Amino acid sequence: NDFIIKSIVSNNIKSIKDIKNKTYDIQINDINTEKDFYTLLFQGFTILSINNKYIAFETKASLDSGINEATNEKVLKGPKDSFTENYQTNLGLIRKRIRSKKLIIKEYTKGIDSKTKIAIIYMNNIAKKELVNKIDKRINNINIDYIANSNYIEEIINKDNNIMPTTYYTERPDLVTYNIMNGRIAIVTENSPQVMIIPTLFKDYLHTIDDYYLKEKNVTVTRIIRFISFIFSLLIPGLYIALTTYNQETLPISLLINFSIQREGVPFPTVVEAILLWLIFEILKESDTRIPFVVGTSMSIVGAIVLGDAASNAGLLSPILIVIMAISSISSFSFNDNDMVNSIRIWKLIFILFSSFIGLYGLFIAILLFIINICSISSYGIDYISFDNIKDSIILTKKYKFKKTNNTKRR
Repeated sequence: NDFIIKSIVSNNIKSIKDIKNKTYDIQINDINTEKDFYTLLFQGFTILSINNKYIAFETKASLDSGINEATNEKVLKGPKDSFTENYQTNLGLIRKRIRSKKLIIKEYTKGIDSKTKIAIIYMNNIAKKELVNKIDKRINNINIDYIANSNYIEEIINKDNNIMPTTYYTERPDLVTYNIMNGRIAIVTENSPQVMIIPTLFKDYLHTIDDYYLKEKNVTVTRIIRFISFIFSLLIPGLYIALTTYNQETLPISLLINFSIQREGVPFPTVVEAILLWLIFEILKESDTRIPFVVGTSMSIVGAIVLGDAASNAGLLSPILIVIMAISSISSFSFNDNDMVNSIRIWKLIFILFSSFIGLYGLFIAILLFIINICSISSYGIDYISFDNIKDSIILTKKYKFKKTNNTKRR
């Protein structure tokens, strides 16, 4: 009414040329094909017909949640803005941080019915051309009806089938721009508040973007703690089963007697008890994730304290194994990426099963299989356990500075 109809009536407009010259400052698109007509109409444009010719005015409302603080990634020190469901807003949050003509944004429209916008973003002078061409080819080959989220894109372009994740999702623009400046590729998908980063290496899950806002020595200690947490979350349950079931001679007599006293009256074998506790902890964690926050806090208290204490007093579970499984589960919370947490969940069960068969030998076999598996993973053609910069590994010896003279050295 205010910007189109009143303008047409007051200015006595009779042709498309008059509209372009006399209407208010509003985005106007020409329509040349039937495909353009429906594409713009479904994107919230108003279509005007004059003398069998069509023109489109952008009158769409903003339907996203707005720029808020990241909900899945806690911000300790750094910018608090996060990506939204709005495609243009997400591009703007990246462009706001990298104001360079070398930042390339290549756009696609995929999904036969959804017409979802997709963009790959990279630095033209840093990213590997082979990787860019590979991703470009795979996205061009997408031919599905509907794309609801960026996960749809990953399932199509990622040819690897591994338990460990090779694609990182983040809500934080500062993390995306940091990785773009390191030669990675970001994939922005319309209607998705998370941006994909590829390729992703194992060390990326031990790092956070907040590491680069803190002192190097403090970051080094924190990263070592994260690495120890990763080992604890995988090995502690299997190690306990191996030592108490098959290799009791490796334990001190006093400790072995203490374990035996605590297991007195427990009707289940250690491995059954461990698998049962593993399942209970995973159910509690999944329930806490799905239900509302206030109820979830109550559920966590009831599940962890009341049920655990009741099961121990009833003689169904041994207190020491409850402590072991609790330490393992808490250690996995050091990682905020759900794909990594789920991978730890599966590998933990594998370690438990191998340790229950032949003790420490089974545990060592499981460790060997894990090392072989993680060393054989290729994340979009790059070794999964490689390091982009040796000074930015587990030990941060010096903060990584972006200088134009270093671009040729990085890639």
